[in-house]
Amino acid sequence: MRGWAIVAAVFISCSLAWGFPVLPLVSTPDHPAYLLTLPQLLGEAEGRIWVALSDCRRYPGGETGPLLSALVEAAGRGVEVRVLLERRERNPLGEQLAAFSFFSTSGIAAAWDDPDLTLHSKLLLIDDWLVVGSTHWTKSALLYSVQVDLAIHSPALAEVAAEFFNVIWTGELETVEAELPLENWPTGAVVPLLDLPGAGLHAQVLPRLLARAQATLDLIMYRLAYYPRYPDSPSNALVEGLISALRRGVRVRVLLEGGEDFPDLAEANRLTAAYLALHGAEVRLDPPELTTHAKCLVVDGRDVVVSSANWSYYSLARNVEAGVAFLDAPALAAVLQRAFEALWAEVAP
Repeated sequence: MRGWAIVAAVFISCSLAWGFPVLPLVSTPDHPAYLLTLPQLLGEAEGRIWVALSDCRRYPGGETGPLLSALVEAAGRGVEVRVLLERRERNPLGEQLAAFSFFSTSGIAAAWDDPDLTLHSKLLLIDDWLVVGSTHWTKSALLYSVQVDLAIHSPALAEVAAEFFNVIWTGELETVEAELPLENWPTGAVVPLLDLPGAGLHAQVLPRLLARAQATLDLIMYRLAYYPRYPDSPSNALVEGLISALRRGVRVRVLLEGGEDFPDLAEANRLTAAYLALHGAEVRLDPPELTTHAKCLVVDGRDVVVSSANWSYYSLARNVEAGVAFLDAPALAAVLQRAFEALWAEVAP
């Protein structure tokens, strides 16, 4: 059973104290860190580049050109390049088709995902580098948004991600109940959150991290959805986890996308913001001219989660998502904490 293999690999990686390079990529319109960094990593690939993206586009203006060209150049020097893309509509947008055709005619193995699947990951495997986070390959994501990603150099994590990628590449998916095998995580644990529909890894790990908080919880989130009519939604459990932390004296700060261009997003985030604020959380919405697309949690300046997953029902229960949790990682947490503080200071309550 393929789903079991992924969960078993999670156990192996989770039980290892981490000691490998982690490069945090915090992108803003003033500093597109992802776009400045990834072409170099792709240019150094020797064996494989496997990509699973929720959106990828090719524009006449060339905004995604450095990334697309880096894949073609890698394929030309003999690197195995595979690209799996989400097919959102029966007829994808012209820029999406342009990217797909560019890959297909350049010696790259390109495929659309299963039409019954929602591929929401932003995952890259570059030899032994694993890149996960919130950045898909569009000009808005790369140049005009706040994004948080991690580039992690770890053969062990890369092999876990390779197993995951092969499952979604072949379409051999099964709805599984993924049980984390450890009651008590070891110091320095790393938990890859590579989620298939129904597996619920994010839904299991995130509440446990919220429960660990003793002093601070700082969250940047594109969509944070609380559903009064659906109490069993996994995102409701996370909202209640934030409220539980407030009740035991934890300072909770939440920075959300305002969603001005998307009425359903704006309504969902404002409802949740009001609910959290009534319980004492500090909540801010980003300004209309900015898109905050990151999904990043820092707990007590120590534990970190960076992911593609929003805190909403579909992200936590139905989508293919990719993220990672680092426990007891103060150096990494400090970098992301500084980014949070800078963003927080620029946004009015």
